[in-house]
Amino acid sequence: MINHGGQLRRYLFGHSIETMDNTWKHFPGTETEARKRIRLSSNAFIKGYNTALEVGLSHILLSEIQSLDINLRGFAYEGASMGLAMIDYIGFGKQSRFQKFVDRNPNYKVLIHVGAGFVISVFNQDIEKSLSSMEPMQRWWAMDGYGFHHGITKWKQSVHKQIVPKKVIGYARRAFDRGLGRSIWFLLCGDINRIVEQLQKFPESRRADMWSGIGVGSTYAGGVSKETLENVKAAAGSYRSYVSLGCTQAARDRYLGNNIVEHNDLACSVYCGMSTESVAKMTIEVMEDLNIDTKEKVFVEQPIYEIYREKIRTKLLKTPVTV
Repeated sequence: MINHGGQLRRYLFGHSIETMDNTWKHFPGTETEARKRIRLSSNAFIKGYNTALEVGLSHILLSEIQSLDINLRGFAYEGASMGLAMIDYIGFGKQSRFQKFVDRNPNYKVLIHVGAGFVISVFNQDIEKSLSSMEPMQRWWAMDGYGFHHGITKWKQSVHKQIVPKKVIGYARRAFDRGLGRSIWFLLCGDINRIVEQLQKFPESRRADMWSGIGVGSTYAGGVSKETLENVKAAAGSYRSYVSLGCTQAARDRYLGNNIVEHNDLACSVYCGMSTESVAKMTIEVMEDLNIDTKEKVFVEQPIYEIYREKIRTKLLKTPVTV
């Protein structure tokens, strides 16, 4: 049976791969291996997004995602989440396709929440209301997605002019900056000289979280050499532990999704001196020791998620990296 409603949603809100490819024309640079990898990642995101718009939360959606190479599936989950969250927002009734998607795919919770953050950004939704229904350990990934989306779609405003939306307050600003840092890695395709040039223009108070976003992006997406990763670590200077911290978050997502690939191990060895699996298990152990209040308010001064991050960073600072 033809899903006319789904076809209409895709027609109204869908994105073509060709349109995404045109985005790269605004960012000068050669077609490096990093850029090729990132283009494939963005294509997988769009596939997940468009499929979700058209078929909703159905077996077809998961089948389409699973048909992709394991390196790209996480990006498709992210896109599918954005599509489902968008249907929830524009649709009628109280059905939460997004939450059902989370419940059915617990190992992809982080990426699914990142996708939901795109929708918060697109529709300029109330941040506190949007995050309050999410788990305390996941909601800040939605704000990461919010920041990433702003970096991708509003580069001049968010990066050149360094404007943060007025409604992004408190700890949400830090999560926003992590997503913004990740967008800089993606759009500058791992060109460390240009990345450093951009980050140095930001006030010091924002750089740690932005470097953490660089750690997430460079670990998860790949496409760069060991030498480049070592240059990232060196260029981060006093923010090196934040790059490593970002790396641990990407490692955990790869491990839980059972989609670890060679470039993940390479980044983890450079940034943390461990394999992806070892890094991921460390983060899981830290999380298991936390006393998580599932009803934690959104705008608290020190959310449990930041306590979790700092515990990991403390461990990293005590672990010598000799690679």
